[in-house]
Amino acid sequence: MSVGTLRRTLLLLLAFLLQTTWIQSLQILDIAPDLIVVTLVLIALVVDPVESILMALVVGLLQDTYLPQNLGLNAMVNVLVVLTVGLMRIGIVVDNLRVQVAFVVAAVLLHDLIYFVGYSGVPLAEVPFFWLRYAVGRAVYSALLGMAISYALLLRHRLVPA
Repeated sequence: MSVGTLRRTLLLLLAFLLQTTWIQSLQILDIAPDLIVVTLVLIALVVDPVESILMALVVGLLQDTYLPQNLGLNAMVNVLVVLTVGLMRIGIVVDNLRVQVAFVVAAVLLHDLIYFVGYSGVPLAEVPFFWLRYAVGRAVYSALLGMAISYALLLRHRLVPA
């Protein structure tokens, strides 16, 4: 395992721990950012698709331990989102902060749509309502958080070269 892979794994583990503990305190109108999707998108934009898909699968299974009646749903949704990001990034300069924000918004919208369709607690007829009510706010909130994280990482790389 390379040092870069270890760093990304630890970053994703940190995102998982923050998402399951602290991030809920940042809720606004029952909407909290999705730190895991933000982290997965930022990882998928810069690494090999196979590595990002494996990371998405593992963190999805960790998320599924909190909701065992839908075991596998988070893992499947995370893998589909990372796979989509990996396919969409081909030919796009992903170093631009606006591009990264657009990817995060699209990824959260896609993630929540697939999740609400597969989630047993939401009737299929109510999926559009839930998606509009929660996903749009989560996408914007997550994008703002992702922009702050991306900018902080950019500053870190400029101030402390590896």
